[in-house]
Amino acid sequence: MTGHVFVIQGDIRHLACDAFLHATDKALSATGKWRTAAPDVENRLDPAEREAFQAEERFTLPLAERHGYPNEPTPILTAVPYEGVSHEREFAPRLLEFFELGAAIARERGVTAAQSKRERPLLAVPLFGVGGGGAGSIRGRVFRFVYGASLRAAQEHDVDVAIVLRDARDYALAQMIRLERGDAWSELDDELKVEARRLGELAQDARLVPFMGAGVSMSAGAPSWDGLVARLADAAGIHPDMIAALKEHDVLDQAAFVRHEFERRFHDDRAPFAQAVIDAVRVERYGIAPPLLAALEAEQAITLNYDRLFEDAAYDAGRPRRVIPGPSSGSERWLLKLHGSVDDPSSIVLTREDYLGFNADRAALSSLVKATLMTRHLLFVGFGVKDPHFHEIVHDVRRAIPEKDQPFGTVLTLNKDRVMHVLWDRDLRFVLLPSPRVLEIFLDAVLAYGATSHSYLLAKGYLSTLSRADQAVATALSTMVASVPPGAREGTAWSAVAGMLARFGWDGEPG
Repeated sequence: MTGHVFVIQGDIRHLACDAFLHATDKALSATGKWRTAAPDVENRLDPAEREAFQAEERFTLPLAERHGYPNEPTPILTAVPYEGVSHEREFAPRLLEFFELGAAIARERGVTAAQSKRERPLLAVPLFGVGGGGAGSIRGRVFRFVYGASLRAAQEHDVDVAIVLRDARDYALAQMIRLERGDAWSELDDELKVEARRLGELAQDARLVPFMGAGVSMSAGAPSWDGLVARLADAAGIHPDMIAALKEHDVLDQAAFVRHEFERRFHDDRAPFAQAVIDAVRVERYGIAPPLLAALEAEQAITLNYDRLFEDAAYDAGRPRRVIPGPSSGSERWLLKLHGSVDDPSSIVLTREDYLGFNADRAALSSLVKATLMTRHLLFVGFGVKDPHFHEIVHDVRRAIPEKDQPFGTVLTLNKDRVMHVLWDRDLRFVLLPSPRVLEIFLDAVLAYGATSHSYLLAKGYLSTLSRADQAVATALSTMVASVPPGAREGTAWSAVAGMLARFGWDGEPG
């Protein structure tokens, strides 16, 4: 199996990867955006390499590792053509050099925060040179070129590549191009492609709601549930023999014992335990799964995780979500953090006592989950359907809709647990995936199959890369716009038509 090329929408600086491309020019001006690639950029450049970079003897300039942060991705400043861009092929030697250097850095660093949770190193590239680099007028062609170069690099260097896009139109076009090619998910067998298409069709109708467990955050270095309890036990100073004995007990009881030890050590003060939980789960960068799931159009999302990775990914993608419980905001999209958040230590549900007190304190939150189960299709990711509170919620839904003939959700699982499959056969559909990496590839396919936006159709910079059929539609619509006299644009009918055209990327100009 060769490397895979993912497409996500987000901020490349916030992705947990081994190295990422930050576009700049050879001048490295004092006010340039290259300074925002990472903290303390100026002091992390090798003077000799910088001189060669500015003389165009090389196109890439890696930043040295930041002291005290050995697991951070390596930013690689990569120069766009200094005199502007007339053809996308001018990026070829620059991308080639980045991929060669990024793959070498990943191999030299060995096990990093990203690699320890991934089967392959991960390199990240933006849509290169379409901002200040001068290629904005051919951005559609640039994406096709970057995508092709990434596919070749993934195969040649045996790495995964994430193309990280900021513009929603670029993201929509990328999904269209990948579906058009038909070879983007060769790692999936025919059965998994059928399942991805099924879920994608649910996503098209905004009916697919992510329900996320610890597995969603693990690729970025966050612990599993068992791993969290182990870290807390170590922080509490519990003897290794006792930690081994704890493993014989239910995880809720393990957590209760660890909290008891914290309180005994800190004289009944509960704050140190809450802070230890926050320290254990706080992760600065999201992996592949959060931005993929954040791109689903459903207004609902549910998580058992305490971290902020999904919220951060949604914000970076221009789809901010209101967090429940929490202050109200203008966003119609919301994320229900069922077991609390690092932002509010007192909200965290971890021990058996916390679970037993949940229904009394948070009945409204449970009602939101029940309503979602009844009206949407949940996509369970990184969640083992063993959570006791979840069982209570499903029990209430079963009583409310005893004749429900369709599963209310799909579970993406890495384990073929026949007992769980039998117990949940009436309510859940299980999709078995061979590894965490293939699960991410599967999600990548679901998002592409679920894409419905054509916001690039009338936008500048895309026409030349459209299929002939789409070019014909775009040209006909542009002709129609140009034919509407100015006076007619003052009526209510034109207002409705203009709104439709804006969804296709029209900027309001006459033709």
